[in-house]
Amino acid sequence: MGVDVMQPDGTAVTSGTPADEVHPDGSGRGERPDGPSRRSQVVRKIRARKVPILLTVVTLVTGMAFMFFWYPVVYHHDGWAIGGDVWGIWRAAHYVGWGDLGGVYTPGTGVVSLPGMPVLLAPLAMLSGRLGLSESALPILLIHPTAALILQPAEILLSSSVLFASDALAERFGVPARRRVGLCVVVALVAWPVGVLWGHAEDTLALTLAVYALLAGLDRRWAACGWLFGCALAVQPLVALLIPLVIAMTPAGQRFRTLARSLLLPGFLLIVAFAGDAADAWRAVVQEPTPPSVNHATPWAALAPVVEVIRVHATQVSHAVLAGSGVFGVLVTKAHAGTETAVSGGPGRFLYFALAIGAGLFLWRRPQPAIRLFWIAAMVLGARCFFEAVMTPYYLAPPFILALAVASRSGGRRFWTAVVVAVATSVFAYFRLGPWEWWLPVVTGAAVVVAMAYPSDAVVEAVQKAVNRSSEPGSEPDGADGSDLGCRPGGPRAHA
Repeated sequence: MGVDVMQPDGTAVTSGTPADEVHPDGSGRGERPDGPSRRSQVVRKIRARKVPILLTVVTLVTGMAFMFFWYPVVYHHDGWAIGGDVWGIWRAAHYVGWGDLGGVYTPGTGVVSLPGMPVLLAPLAMLSGRLGLSESALPILLIHPTAALILQPAEILLSSSVLFASDALAERFGVPARRRVGLCVVVALVAWPVGVLWGHAEDTLALTLAVYALLAGLDRRWAACGWLFGCALAVQPLVALLIPLVIAMTPAGQRFRTLARSLLLPGFLLIVAFAGDAADAWRAVVQEPTPPSVNHATPWAALAPVVEVIRVHATQVSHAVLAGSGVFGVLVTKAHAGTETAVSGGPGRFLYFALAIGAGLFLWRRPQPAIRLFWIAAMVLGARCFFEAVMTPYYLAPPFILALAVASRSGGRRFWTAVVVAVATSVFAYFRLGPWEWWLPVVTGAAVVVAMAYPSDAVVEAVQKAVNRSSEPGSEPDGADGSDLGCRPGGPRAHA
């Protein structure tokens, strides 16, 4: 039998009683004195993200329905609709699984970013091989590649992760619940083609990781900020444009360690890839050849250096396996004889990197409220649309999603104007037009979306009040409310 011991508050506790039965505050079995149980915390977090979860399920269902039924219903022939680029990434994932990281840049894969996505998909690729699933590999295109039953859901789920990041960002800034629902629906629409049509989930996944990295920085969790940003870089180096912003917001004592964490994973992957196949890695990562005729050439393509010349014969032949029979059918495509060029980024790419560095220097000298940090991040990511030599429609998704998340805190008129322009511009980007006829409307739409998202002083003040109302005294460290990002060499500095 235990001995009754009186606590300072008068509560009697019997010695030998299990710690989870009675606590000094009188709580019972299974309850923690410092807050709700872990299970209730998980339930609360799930409820807080119920809209992104629901829309992720909707995206998965509609994306798989598109894959199964688009060709039979619309074009009246058998086959599954799968993004063409995804099979190159899938082949690269096999190389990673086989231990040949340098193989991800073999010309047949078409991979021109860092190898984070093939590394992420490698376990699934090995599972697919173990199960004996079939897959397409250019120029062999299968009608029903069974590996798509694993690959396509993975791409859709990874791409849909941006729903959670945008909703977390809107919640952080005190966006009303109804408008957050609208934001999630619009983000789902913008992100849907990225994973379903193109098979490039790395663009939205990198944005997800970058947003959570910046939010961790606002909470002064610099280790998490560095590691998350490093994962984002390893998946898609586009977010390298945000490195100057990360440096600017990090206090002097944490700057080197945060930057080192950000570069460790992508640097390691690049070193291993270059060690395995330096020539192809240089070609893919540094030169990044892109044929303007396949995608959308912009006026900057005229200034971009030509890195490859491809000979085109009078007839191009690609093969497809007929469903069920296993007999090869030949699909013949007529083409004009001649040459096809592939260009690199050119001087336009230097311009938007210079803009990113300028934005970082501006934040270094004049620290801004957190919501303006994310607006500047959207502007920097959107600069790619202005200066890239060759564009693809899904390039618009990351800056549009981030800008819409920021715009959701402004008035309804500005937010819905940004929504209409973003959706209209995204749809227009699929039309095949001349360089100027295509580029001018796209960059105009992008400029309008970013302009509508700019947070005024009144919005900044409203964000601060909303955060103050939702924060309990003593629950977060100074500066964790996101009201400042500020750092100078002397350390963090708060701004209302």
